[in-house]
Formats: sequence, structure tokens, C-alpha cells
Amino acid sequence: MKTSVFKTNGEKGRDLQFVNIIVHLFAFIHAAVCFLLRWYNLDDGLFLTILTLAMIIMLINFFNGTTDVFLSLSLLSILAGFYLGTKGADLISFFIPDFPVLTHVIATIIVTEFLGWMVFFILRKGLKKR
Repeated sequence: MKTSVFKTNGEKGRDLQFVNIIVHLFAFIHAAVCFLLRWYNLDDGLFLTILTLAMIIMLINFFNGTTDVFLSLSLLSILAGFYLGTKGADLISFFIPDFPVLTHVIATIIVTEFLGWMVFFILRKGLKKR
């Protein structure tokens, strides 16, 4: 039986490759959306939240997560993403004060990578317990 590309089969190398692609792709998409919206003085919160949720859903679906895992990780990721993103941008603005758009883009990339990999490590640990 052929396994789905979007479901884990327990092979660590394949799982890591999939997560690598998803997390880096979403970090790039987050950065592009953040840059474009901030460049035109539009708020990016709603769009980045939707993208974060999409990334979390893809990772949870890949690792066959349950509904309670989905709800808890989604809620925590959205709250952490908002808080870390805004505070991270404030921190980065101390070092790059003349480029406010760039500070938000850098913070967005860092937070997206962080959230994606933390979700992976949480789901991977839960997969080992089954």
C-alpha cells in the first residue's frame, strides 16, 4: 500500500524533510505577506494568523494529531505567535530603528520558524509514545 505524501509513515528522514519544506515555505510566505502589507501600511495580523493556522493544521494532519492536540496547539501557536511577533519586532527595532518594515519581516520569519519547529517536536514526541 502506497503511503500518502501528507501523512507520516514513521520514517524519520522523510518526516524531517517534509517538516523542513513546510516550515521554511511558510516562513517565506509569512515574510512576503508581512512585507507587502507593511509596505502599504496595512495591518498584517489577520493574514499572518491564518497562515500560522494553516501551517499548524498541515503539521498536525501530517502527524495524525487528534482534535485536542489540534485545539491546544492552534490556540497556543496563535497566542505565542502574536506575542512573540510583536515583542520580537520591538526588540529588533532597537537594533534596526530606521527600517520598521524590515524589523517586522525579520520577527515574522523567526517566530514562524520557531512555532513550526516547536509544533514538530511536540508532535514527534507524541508520535513516539503511541
